[in-house]
Amino acid sequence: MQDLPSFIVFSGGSACNFIASSFQSITPSVCYVLGVSDNGGSTSELLRVLGGPSIGDLRSRLTRLINADGHDSEERVAIKELLSYRLASVGDENSIRDDWAMIVEGRHRLWERISIEKKETIRGFLVLFNFEILKRAHKHFNFRNGSIGNFFLTGARLFFGSLEAAIFLFSSITAIREPTYVLPVINTNHTAAIAALLEDGHTLRGQCEISHPGQHLSNKSMNPIDAFSRLALPNSPQLDNDPDQLNGNLVFSKSTEDKLSAAIARIFYMNEYGQEIYPLPNPKILDHLTNRTDLVYSIGSLYTSILPCLILRKVGHAIAHSPSLRHKILILNGTTDRETDGYTALDFIGTITNALNESQLIDARRKYYDTHSEEDPMAGSLRQHGHPQADFYARPVDHGFRQWPPPNVGRLAIPRCTTPNAQQEGYVGANGHFGYSTTTPFPPELVPNRPPSTYITHLIYLSNSCIEVDVAAIESLGIKCIVVEPDQSSDEPRYNATSLQPVLEKITSEIY
Repeated sequence: MQDLPSFIVFSGGSACNFIASSFQSITPSVCYVLGVSDNGGSTSELLRVLGGPSIGDLRSRLTRLINADGHDSEERVAIKELLSYRLASVGDENSIRDDWAMIVEGRHRLWERISIEKKETIRGFLVLFNFEILKRAHKHFNFRNGSIGNFFLTGARLFFGSLEAAIFLFSSITAIREPTYVLPVINTNHTAAIAALLEDGHTLRGQCEISHPGQHLSNKSMNPIDAFSRLALPNSPQLDNDPDQLNGNLVFSKSTEDKLSAAIARIFYMNEYGQEIYPLPNPKILDHLTNRTDLVYSIGSLYTSILPCLILRKVGHAIAHSPSLRHKILILNGTTDRETDGYTALDFIGTITNALNESQLIDARRKYYDTHSEEDPMAGSLRQHGHPQADFYARPVDHGFRQWPPPNVGRLAIPRCTTPNAQQEGYVGANGHFGYSTTTPFPPELVPNRPPSTYITHLIYLSNSCIEVDVAAIESLGIKCIVVEPDQSSDEPRYNATSLQPVLEKITSEIY
């Protein structure tokens, strides 16, 4: 009998929730990897007042995985209802606070079917969360649309000083057992922020600004002097009368019709000063990549949910060199969004390939400098004479190393030259691409440039997909294309877990 497969799934938050049962029905050995950079919705209030990583997508996946079967199913359903509960998004602020007070004091109807020991365990961390909010009363925390599950995870993280400990507690209380895991892509207690560089040179900072800009109540520009005054005087009458102005990301629309000014050239992590940084991933993810049999890039926002997991250092290398991964499956979205307007399936493939190649670039540069001393004739000479190449590799690199997709295959075949002195810095044009010249001090053999088939072996797409799928062109890259019937109950191109499951089973059994 063939051993059961084991999945590692890079996914978005709410999008993948609807197909999570496809993996769980095949095997309980599933590791879900989720980003911690979402700064929209009620999470934005937690970040504004308490800081820390975003936990909204993690909480969403954890609650989805709560199993309602078994001898204590009624209690688990009640816990799931509690941790999925959201406070009202509209209405009187005092009424919303009263609803929260009933929960934290243990008087709310949501507690009725939960045993006293679990009730007091969960409530203890909600009390701690409430205490931390009260300590920061001057920041005017807005409870509107607040998620009780997010509040619980935040209270546990603050108590333990560890996000993974908070996830472990959540899993223990809700009976989510190993070998099912939910892992943050970065194991941190700090805020992880992403930014997008657009092809027109503009930079968008924060996931909300990239994918679903907030509904700001006023478009009138603010005098810089007034802006600083508001920060210095948080109790001003203006703020008291309009507390929502504190956080424009609290209310957003994922279906916004506002288009980006240009296509996204790349996604990167940034620090609080807006400078690019290169975080390391959660080391557990690298372990899973070397032991799991099947990798899945699931549905979700490409640039703000999937890519923040892939651009981290060592991830591309782990996927490319994994001794255990037999299949690497891309489940294509049914529609495009603000981030991927006009994209084809080849564009999705090319973007993922470029991200995983880019994730290896920083360590390749490190390897070069670790093995070459300052006496290197060319590098030393460049430094001695103050040549701009000497400092080039200390700055964020531009996209010259990107060679995929090949010409006429996908959006990213367009040369991307984001630095004004690219030709002086060692880049030359070739067949519609920019590449490293032979004079650059950085050896071309260390520049990652692996083809898509290194990272993707199968593409799953819907028969009514709104995204163009050129099967012949994709299969010429060494990627097998498999069509799936959509959810018949929806007018939109949407996956159905029941129809997706047999396709995944055939791939993992190597029938496809």
